[in-house]
Amino acid sequence: MKPENNDEHSPRNEGEKRHFESCSDAFKSGREDATAKAREAAPKLKAAVADVIFDVAYGTAYGACFAGAFANEFIPKTVKDVVGRGVAKGAETGRSAADKMRGHAGGQTSEDGEAETGSAEFPVMA
Repeated sequence: MKPENNDEHSPRNEGEKRHFESCSDAFKSGREDATAKAREAAPKLKAAVADVIFDVAYGTAYGACFAGAFANEFIPKTVKDVVGRGVAKGAETGRSAADKMRGHAGGQTSEDGEAETGSAEFPVMA
């Protein structure tokens, strides 16, 4: 028969329940065990979080660039030209409407010297 070694410095069994002299000893031991486990787990967790952030950033950049490059190759030049002219015309119309609204808000006078009143008219898109 082998005598069992029960001194404090022997490795303890994980399934074995420890007994403490006081509640504060139990809390202290729990804190120390948790701190040790957290120090072991922190590098693994940091690496996992860094990998996730990298994958999300890479995927987002790849998806955006791929979609833009694909659309650039897929859409015919004539359509791009028409869209470009439409955007320019819309911007010009928007600026003129904003200028017109600023003029009404500022209380400009008409050519005959009377203050203009009434509602603003917006251009109708055809």
